Amino acid sequence: MYAPAPCFALFLLIACGGGDERISRPDPLPLTAADTAFVQVSGGTFITPDGDTVDIPGFRLGRYEVTNRLYYNIACQAGIELPPDPEFPGMDEYLFSCPDHPVVNVSMVEAAMVASHLGGRLPTRTEWQYAASLGLAGDIRGQYPWGRLNPPDAEYPANYLAGDEWETRGMDGYLWTAPVDSFPLTDAGFACQAGNVAEWTLAPLDSVVHVCGGAWLSPAEGITVDASRLLASGDRARHIGFRILMPID
Repeated sequence: MYAPAPCFALFLLIACGGGDERISRPDPLPLTAADTAFVQVSGGTFITPDGDTVDIPGFRLGRYEVTNRLYYNIACQAGIELPPDPEFPGMDEYLFSCPDHPVVNVSMVEAAMVASHLGGRLPTRTEWQYAASLGLAGDIRGQYPWGRLNPPDAEYPANYLAGDEWETRGMDGYLWTAPVDSFPLTDAGFACQAGNVAEWTLAPLDSVVHVCGGAWLSPAEGITVDASRLLASGDRARHIGFRILMPID
């Protein structure tokens, strides 16, 4: 089991309101193998939820959503702004205190910068849906990455708005985000492609971008393979993160 390395404070001076405020941040924790684990996805023909038939080249996609630990490591190296704290109750200093949880409150632009630092990029919506649908039979609309069973009937294999009510959302084991390895992998080998955090996709020529997969606050219908929402590329939210795609040359 991974044992976190000791954290030593880094003292930074930040200008604020005409004065300097002294704050401390921990040293980045060493990365684990899971932080940069990728699943090889073979290319193929894909019928999108919109009914279009497209050919998808092969790629590698992150097995897990990008963790706080990975984001913080790269942000420190690349000088990328740190995200605002989501202020989840009982999860103070989320970025530092919950290293195995998915990073949130990052914009698509910031997510793309982190992916690029590793030599990758964000997946397009079509690539994301193709990977999430691997192993499914028939029309993917309304299906989950594990198939057609509703989450309760499948024994809650995702972190979402369980019971489709705010008061019952903890029935899957979590009120807010969960560690990225908390739920069973899909047949293709991915974790949390339904729920936990919704994930940015790539739309480089458009300022409006799809986020896929639903999140801890999404009802069951919002975590299906075909579910997505449109946001501006500069938006941040405490239920949105990302995973990284590595192209295959």
